[in-house]
Amino acid sequence: MKAITNVLKAGIAMMMVISQLASATVTKELPQSQYYGYKVTHHMTEMIKHLDQFGFNTFDHPAIADYRFFVITPALDHLYSKAIIDTRWGPVIVDTPAKDDRYSSISITDMEHFAIYEKVTAKAGERFVIIHEDYQGKIPQGTVIKTKSDFPLVFLRTQSFDFNEDKLSNAIRQQARISGAWQSVELPNEKDPQAILNWTIEHTTPYKETASLMSEAAKNHTATAHKEAFNYIYKYLQTGQVTNSTGMFDAIDSPTGATHLVRAAGTLLGHLGLPTQHAFYQNIPVNRKGKILSGENGPFTLTIPHNPGMKEFWSITRYSNKTRLPLNPADIGGHDIQAYNGFNTTPDENGNVTFTFSQQDPKDGSYWMPVTKGYYLIVRYYGPNEKINGKTAHDIVYKGTKLEKTFVVRKF
Repeated sequence: MKAITNVLKAGIAMMMVISQLASATVTKELPQSQYYGYKVTHHMTEMIKHLDQFGFNTFDHPAIADYRFFVITPALDHLYSKAIIDTRWGPVIVDTPAKDDRYSSISITDMEHFAIYEKVTAKAGERFVIIHEDYQGKIPQGTVIKTKSDFPLVFLRTQSFDFNEDKLSNAIRQQARISGAWQSVELPNEKDPQAILNWTIEHTTPYKETASLMSEAAKNHTATAHKEAFNYIYKYLQTGQVTNSTGMFDAIDSPTGATHLVRAAGTLLGHLGLPTQHAFYQNIPVNRKGKILSGENGPFTLTIPHNPGMKEFWSITRYSNKTRLPLNPADIGGHDIQAYNGFNTTPDENGNVTFTFSQQDPKDGSYWMPVTKGYYLIVRYYGPNEKINGKTAHDIVYKGTKLEKTFVVRKF
């Protein structure tokens, strides 16, 4: 994919601006169709860029994220594999590879940025058959997934146990295969929101819940309206009302699905994130007193259960406020400590693990992660369930503080 634009980088600065919780305000709400138009335009702009570079039915296997990556706030727990498939000509088969006991998953997102399928993939590998809902022909064996979109996105994640160079994880993901007929298509101008929206309508069977929003957006969502929506969402994020991923990336009919505004914000915070029941993301941008996390503000410590009880695994990753990416080792004394996980940490006698985020190694037995002036943390829980209730990072960091109500934690 092409490098993400500087404007988008600025827009995803949610983690830093939440430190302005007390003072931020938003103006009068925009029409729902404007949020919807923004979400779809943002998503499809990136999909158009992907198609322009890779075409249909071909996986892109980017290297694990670092300070030069093209996606903001990337997970460092796994390697990505992405493909846009063409369902116009019949079934598209996706074969996931056999693997060891590591986590791997498939998620499928439609052209309106709704999740239509997600699953932890089997150790022996699996076959998935994606068809357009109007298809009437023979269907091959496999897990059948129906879509309203001509061109849904298939996203594979393969867990990595070496953040810098996991050759086995890379070898596993490279075995993923796609088969199915496809034909090139004329792409719309990626800088014209109305052209993108009308092109999306042309290649999507509408949802009854959102058909009118799409139609209205296609008529009114100009480049000016898109910029206005971006500015509104940016200010909305400054209010601190979005502190985790609940409902952002869920299916259209999910009981945990968020509002159109929150879903639009989700395209900025974690485009193509997993639905709530599969993965739960928490943002830690400020300390217990509401002060932005920064090496200049002294050490920040975090103690969490080593095994909170989720089905899969947890991870904690630190990002630069300036770039929204992992830190450049050159800026932290040559160190390349970017993330921690259950597999590269050991619990103490109480079953906990303690992290220290600071400019200097405390050498106190905690797991040290070097930081710069401004940074934020994302804690990810894969396979969240009721066992993690009361044990998440937000529960621990903000309980009993003035920020407890702001960082309210959903219950599973």
